[in-house]
Amino acid sequence: MSKRCDTVTLIKENFDYIDSITIVDHTGKVMVQLRYNPRFSQEENEIENKLSLNKSILEVFPSLTPETSTLIQVLNTGNVIFCEKQSLTTLTGKRITSTNINLPIVSRGKIIGAIELSKDITHIEKSHGRKSRSTPPQEENYNTAKTLTTRYSLNDIITVNQEIKNLKNFIKRISTSSSSVLIFGETGTGKELFAQAIHSESHRRIAPFVAVNCSALPETLLEGILFGTLKGAFTGAENKKGLFETAHGGTIYLDEINSMPLNLQAKLLRTLQEGTILPLGGNSPVKIDVRVIASINKNPAEIIKSGEMRDDLFYRLNVINIKIPPLRERPDDIPVLIDYFIKKYNKSLGRNVKGIDNDVQELFMSYKWPGNVRELEHVIEAAMNMVDGRIIKLEHLPVYLGENTAVDTKISPIENIIPLKEALEQLEKKMISFALSKARGNVSEASRLLRIPRTTLQYKMEKYKIND
Repeated sequence: MSKRCDTVTLIKENFDYIDSITIVDHTGKVMVQLRYNPRFSQEENEIENKLSLNKSILEVFPSLTPETSTLIQVLNTGNVIFCEKQSLTTLTGKRITSTNINLPIVSRGKIIGAIELSKDITHIEKSHGRKSRSTPPQEENYNTAKTLTTRYSLNDIITVNQEIKNLKNFIKRISTSSSSVLIFGETGTGKELFAQAIHSESHRRIAPFVAVNCSALPETLLEGILFGTLKGAFTGAENKKGLFETAHGGTIYLDEINSMPLNLQAKLLRTLQEGTILPLGGNSPVKIDVRVIASINKNPAEIIKSGEMRDDLFYRLNVINIKIPPLRERPDDIPVLIDYFIKKYNKSLGRNVKGIDNDVQELFMSYKWPGNVRELEHVIEAAMNMVDGRIIKLEHLPVYLGENTAVDTKISPIENIIPLKEALEQLEKKMISFALSKARGNVSEASRLLRIPRTTLQYKMEKYKIND
C-alpha cells in the first residue's frame, strides 16, 4: 500500500495541473480515488474520495456506460487513451467536464488494472457556453483564441516525404522538453498542426492547449486577453484571467508572433525569462507554468531586419526551431494528400469519389501551390462539390487553378548559367519525382513510365535521395 501511495505522490509532484487520480483493478473496481479539485472544498473532495472506494467506476460516475468510460475502454483494449474529454456526474450529483489520460497497468503480460489522470475543465467549457451572453462584444468579435484538448497528433501529419518524417521524429525527441519553440512556415503549411502535435506528444498533453492568432487581435485588447485584467485597470475592467493563466500547466501557441506590437513583445520576453505574468492593472506578478510555441510566416532574418520582431525575443523563442517546407518543395506528398482529402470529403459530403484523372494529376504536380496544403485541401473540397461521378476532372476544378498553372509553365529565359551536367541532373531528379507521383509511389510502374530498368531507377532514387 505504501508503494502505491508513493506512486500517487510522485504523480502529483510531477503533474501539478492534474486534479484527480483514479486507479481501478481489472474488474473496474476503484482501488484509489484521489481528488483535490480546487473548484470544491477539501471536505467535498474527501467525501467523494471515501464514497468512491471499492465501488465500480460505473457506480462512482452513474452517467457513464461501458462504452463511454475511458477506464473501461482501457481495461478492454489495453490501449493508452490521451486527452479524451468526458462529461461526468459524480455520486454526490456534481457535474464535471474533464480531460483525461488513461493507461493500462500490466503485469506479466496481463492487464491487472488501469489508471486515469484527469483535469477538470468545466470552467473552460462554461465560459465557452456563456460567450454569447456575457462576453463583451468588443472581445467576442475576434475569433482569435481557442482552448482545447488538441484535435491533432503526430499521426495526423500525413506524409511520405523524408524531410517531414524527420520533423516528426524530431518532435518525438523534444517531447520531454518544456523549452520554447519557434515554427517557421509559409501560410497554409500546417503550423498549428505541428504545434498541436508537439503538445500532444509532451507530458503536458492532458493540460490546456490555447491557440492565439496575434494578427487578428487589436492592440487595445491584446495585452488584457493574453495577461489578464484586474478590476479598475481601465473603465469597465473586471477581474479576468488571461490566456496565459488559462494555459497553466499546458501550452500556449502564438500564431504570427511577429504581428504582436513591440511593447507587448517586451512584456512577453519578461514572461519567458521569469515564468511570471503581470495582469493589466496589477502590481504583483503571477507565477505560471506554460510552454510557449510561436510561429512566423516570413523569413526570420527579414522580420528582424524590418523591425517587426525584437531580436532578443526571437532568440528567446528560437530555442527549438522547426522549419516546415512548402508543398512545392515536397511534391511526393501531393498524391497521398489528395487521397487523404478525398476520403475526408467523401465522408463529410456523402460522396463516393475514387480519385483524379491523369490531366488533373499533371496539373497538380506542375502547380506551385502558393497556399500550400490548405489550398490543396480547399481545391479538393471545391472539386468534390462539383463532381457528379467518381473521378475528378479538369472541369471540376476552380478556374483560377488552370490559369495560374498555364502562366507558370511557360518557358522562361535562362538567367543563370550552370554546368550542363548539373542541369541534366536537376531535370532527371524532377522527372523521377514526377513519374513516382503519377505511379503513386509504385517503383515498378514508375520505371515503366520512364522506360528504364527498375534497378536503374532504384539506384537514381538513392543517388538523389528521393523517397518512394
